[in-house]
Amino acid sequence: MLEEFSISLFVIALLGAIGMVAMVLFRQTLLYATRNAVAELEGRVSKARAALDQAAKTHDQNLARGRDLAEERRMIQNQLAETHRRLLSAQSDNFEVIHEVGEAGASRRLYTGSLALGPTLTVNQTATTHSHLRGCPHLVEVWADNQAEALRIARQAFPETAGFTLSMLQARDAAPQQLVAS
Repeated sequence: MLEEFSISLFVIALLGAIGMVAMVLFRQTLLYATRNAVAELEGRVSKARAALDQAAKTHDQNLARGRDLAEERRMIQNQLAETHRRLLSAQSDNFEVIHEVGEAGASRRLYTGSLALGPTLTVNQTATTHSHLRGCPHLVEVWADNQAEALRIARQAFPETAGFTLSMLQARDAAPQQLVAS
């Protein structure tokens, strides 16, 4: 029986040893699996942290750009307001635009007349229907030898086909007439 008992005890001890080794191996496997899972999660966290830092940096840059654009917009609005104020001031001032054609010479005289802008003005082949200069009077001063030459020079510089209407030109010392040249 002692032999039988020792074989049974041996088998039980062997099974116990196998069970212990299996538990140690299972624990070791579980430990490595947990470490790998933790390392993988730490990698994901570091990637997420880097993405968050990049997103925060981009957000800060966008906020700064937005502030810069708001400042630029405010400056442009101030410039527009100043330009509008100057335009209103210029329109309220009593001024006239003088177009001088030709050059003064010993035998040349100065002829003057008024110039009106038609409903469609063509400047360098570009038709314009709105101009801030429409609200003020336009005068033409032409240096020429005689009135006919002055009228020809003025019509050449301001043709009716471009939308200009030219009054009769008079010598500077002569009284102005209300006739419109055709």
